[in-house]
Amino acid sequence: MKKTRSQLDQELDDLAAHTQKRVEEDPDSPFLIDEFAGVADEILEAASDEDHDHVWSRMQCILRDNGLIPGDDEPCDDR
Repeated sequence: MKKTRSQLDQELDDLAAHTQKRVEEDPDSPFLIDEFAGVADEILEAASDEDHDHVWSRMQCILRDNGLIPGDDEPCDDR
């Protein structure tokens, strides 16, 4: 069953908070990206076709903002 944009955003907010906490606790962990992917895949699967790009963009921002992928210094516009 597909979730609403509001439900997806809440799950993305939770994922962002969890990811930030994990990076602060263990920034050198080689498993951070795998932990992220495990949750992110489920969220992306629950997104409708209309919400897919929104969810993908927010996930990229979470990864970038936490230093898990390279990015520029501009803040993400994740909403």
